[in-house]
Amino acid sequence: MNPTFFRRRLVRFRAFSVGAALLAWAGASGVFAAAPSTEPAGTAGADELKALRAEVRELRAEVKDLKDTSRRRSDPQASASDQVRGTADALARDARRADLSLDISGISPVSAGWESERGFFIASDGREFMLSPFILLQVRDAVTWRQDAKPGGSDDTQNGIEIRRLQLGFDGNVFSPDLTYRIFWQSSEITSGNLSLLMAWFQYRIHGTPWVIGGGQFKDPLDHEQLIGDASQLAADRTYVDDVLAGGEAFSKGVSVRYDNDGAVRGEAAFTSGFNNNNTTFQNFPTNPQTFGFAGRVDYKLLGRWKDYDHFTSQGNTADLLVVGGGADITEGGHTNALRHVIDAQYNPGPVGLYGAYLGRYTSGNTAGRGGNTYDSSFRFQVSYLLTARWEAFARFDYLHLDGAEFKDKTASSVQEITAGSTYYFHGQRLKLTFDLSYLPKGAPVVDQGNDILANNGHGELIFRGQFQLLL
Repeated sequence: MNPTFFRRRLVRFRAFSVGAALLAWAGASGVFAAAPSTEPAGTAGADELKALRAEVRELRAEVKDLKDTSRRRSDPQASASDQVRGTADALARDARRADLSLDISGISPVSAGWESERGFFIASDGREFMLSPFILLQVRDAVTWRQDAKPGGSDDTQNGIEIRRLQLGFDGNVFSPDLTYRIFWQSSEITSGNLSLLMAWFQYRIHGTPWVIGGGQFKDPLDHEQLIGDASQLAADRTYVDDVLAGGEAFSKGVSVRYDNDGAVRGEAAFTSGFNNNNTTFQNFPTNPQTFGFAGRVDYKLLGRWKDYDHFTSQGNTADLLVVGGGADITEGGHTNALRHVIDAQYNPGPVGLYGAYLGRYTSGNTAGRGGNTYDSSFRFQVSYLLTARWEAFARFDYLHLDGAEFKDKTASSVQEITAGSTYYFHGQRLKLTFDLSYLPKGAPVVDQGNDILANNGHGELIFRGQFQLLL
């Protein structure tokens, strides 16, 4: 038997029963209209009426459903259309319910992605909050040859692969784009793979002004080559001069104030715990290497954009750049005072990059050697040329004269470093491969492990480096 037949019969029977009940109730209401009510108004009678009306609505829905079923069976095309429409309506209802369930007061939309200049980021809808994690990996193969370095006067050759740098960190802003922060750690061959804190600072730009105040652990505003990030150096690493006199990756703890209105002049002044005094307690000398220090730097931009001053290369520049600047740092540690001072200039016309700097260090009350005052002087020259949009060749020369009073034997030393190489940019500074060759005609009296330079005072030294860099 057809089940639809029974359903129709059942619906008709229920409709007849409800109709009869309604007529009986209506007649009873007319007959006894004048009779006094023994129930409170709006109780049993009203409830019964509501129940009957609900049952009528249910019966009407069932009748409509039976009609629709019959129509779909007689018209397959209409049936398919109704099914699609029904599915769409169901999805719309589910979407509305999902929207209502996610509409929580106080929670703003969040965006995430990757930008060429910033990298990966997570940000609130108005970017009042932003977090950008980053990873810098530098894998290097280094070969060092030293003349007459072994006992007996034979030459020495060292070769191997090292993780020159692995940096993990993040930066961004909180509560407002005016309040920024940056924190990162580094693991390198010098620390045997252990992570150590390099930078941890915050800065607040006074809204609507060019003034920025900040504090934490940061680089002294002293030397331009030192201030350029590890990922944005032209060669595989910094010069010998910068590592020895300016500390290379030197960080200090302190507070600073900066003037920067994106105009021609910008400057910064800082009060610190002393040059290269980082990851230490509040205690003074001799528990910590220095007691306090003052540092400052001013730059004057004649051409170009400040963002292009954050690297030496012309790769990615859209206009010529010319900036001259200078800085100084004075640090006290016990009875020793050290004054470092620098003047430098960078010029990038078209595919060419030029850089030059003079850096001196005056030390009074020197206790490292035999006492007395010392003065160390140095200069650096660097040139680069973009052969193609991805290939760049470079060469540099740096000279350092160390005062003999710094050493116990009072032997004055001079170091000359001649470097040449090339870089292939797969994706700007984020993915590149660098090869360079350095020659020190008279070697070096002081080890510079970050540059793979070993001590070999008075004898020649040759260093080859091939380095792959990935910045996420």
